[in-house]
Parts: sequence; structure tokens; C-alpha cells
Amino acid sequence: QQYLSIQSLTTANMSNSGDFFRIFYAGLASFYVGRELDDGGLITKGTECKDWIEKLVVSASTWNFQNKAYLLQAEEQFCERNFDAAERLYDAAILSAKTHKFVNEQALSNELAGHFYRDTGRKIKSVNYFMRAFENYTEWGAVAKASSLTEYLDESER
Repeated sequence: QQYLSIQSLTTANMSNSGDFFRIFYAGLASFYVGRELDDGGLITKGTECKDWIEKLVVSASTWNFQNKAYLLQAEEQFCERNFDAAERLYDAAILSAKTHKFVNEQALSNELAGHFYRDTGRKIKSVNYFMRAFENYTEWGAVAKASSLTEYLDESER
């Protein structure tokens, strides 16, 4: 719970870069676990984190935060079962991360989009996103993380 709390964070103490990363990843984790456990409280926590990151897009830096906001929005739409919006937002997150040269976040966005398509029964489409995530993680130097995606890449053969 302490890692999912955003109450202690304010704009005044955002000089610590770890704070906005904590909020970003807490949002992703909250949406995922909330979706898996059907826990509305965690999904609400994810929405709070998303709202906070959206404020940074406007007040701090579109360059740094736009892709993060899109990815959190995509995860929120996935939780709400608004799959058309989620698809558009995953693609927007991927494009924004690519445009702004955040290859690690491009990889993460591709990976989460892959899980989205897989979890919604579109395994063939998911493989394309997992392949791009694999390539992005490899480019970033996260070879072990890239290798962890091979189980999803093999699904196209099943």
C-alpha cells in the first residue's frame, strides 16, 4: 500500500524524479492488480495516479509525460472494458514514446498492448506487439527482459 500512495506527494516535492516514476508505476500496478482481482479500489487508485501524471503533461513537460499519460489512460480503458479507446491509447503511447526517444517506455507500451490483445482473445495481434517490445527492450540493452517475452512470441505457433 505504501508504494501505491500518492497522498504524500505534492508539486512542491516533485523535484525528486523518483516521485513521478513511483506514481507512474503505482498507477500501472494498480490498474493491473485491480483488473485481475476485480478490485474497484485499486482501479480508483490507478485513476488517481493517471490524473496526477496528466497534470504533469500540462504543468511540467509534454515531452516527458505524454506517453506515460497515454499508457495509464489505455490501462484505465482496458479496466473499463472500453477496448476501442484502449487500442487507440496504447498506440498513442507507443508513438509518443518513440517520438520522444524513450525506447524503454516504447518497449513497456508495446508489452502492455501485447497483454491487452492477448487477454482480449486476439493472440495473433498480440504477437506483433510482443515482437516490437522484444526489439525495443533489446535495443535498450534489457536482453533478459526481452528474453522473458519469448513465451508470448511462441504463441503464434500454437
